[in-house]
Amino acid sequence: MGNYSIILAADLPTADDVLSVVKRVATKIEGVKVALATFVESGVAILGRIRDLVGDKPVVLDLKIADIGFFSEAKWDGTNAKIIRSLAGSGATHVTVHGFPGPTSIAEAVHAARETSIEVLLLPLMSHAGASLFFSRPLENSQLIEATAQTGLHPTFPNNIQCNNVTDGILLLGEAFGVWGYIGPATEPSELRQYRNITRRPIWCPGFGRQDRLGRSLEEQFKQWAEIVGPASAAIVGSAIFKAKDPAAATSEIVDIRNRAVASVASGPHS
Repeated sequence: MGNYSIILAADLPTADDVLSVVKRVATKIEGVKVALATFVESGVAILGRIRDLVGDKPVVLDLKIADIGFFSEAKWDGTNAKIIRSLAGSGATHVTVHGFPGPTSIAEAVHAARETSIEVLLLPLMSHAGASLFFSRPLENSQLIEATAQTGLHPTFPNNIQCNNVTDGILLLGEAFGVWGYIGPATEPSELRQYRNITRRPIWCPGFGRQDRLGRSLEEQFKQWAEIVGPASAAIVGSAIFKAKDPAAATSEIVDIRNRAVASVASGPHS
């Protein structure tokens, strides 16, 4: 996957709908995200069919796994591991995993993903109304370290980063356990800046287009996104593509917007 990638969020009701759009835009995008609802409706076979259309580009399965990590008899054998191991050979290259269930859940997901050559994208935050009730709750470094040690895990945490809340704590757990990247909201520039204060790993960002609540044009949104997250990033774009009368033309326009935003950032005063 290249820098500043465009990932199609194929959040459509049926396999036929998904495959129709993917086929029309496959040469213009850098990957596809498959939603849980699509996966439930279509089954695991949808991943291989998408893989046939996009080749070796990423296929992200957005399961938002949030279950138990359990270590017994010298192996990880909780629900997270069982889910991820079941995806081996499915065509998925990445799977999304929630961070709020805690250290063992993240550690097991990463371990199982390494076994199956699938990469974990961790969710430190959600941006819907009311999410701050949990994700913004205060959390200090000492609490994070103590709670993790109580599980029997002793990863090395960055010692120069201040943990202020649950989102920071999830990011620090992701760094400690070695996730491949994070999901971060394009709708929340201040949150993306905090991600970048903690990690240099890729940030995959949904929320472009109609989901933006800041009144920005798509061009303004892409420019701010590129400025904050840098090249190791991806823009996950859904309805702006699949709801367009001509998805291929809409994708070309979005790629042009992305290219202008990246060029603007590259030619800026700090480039």
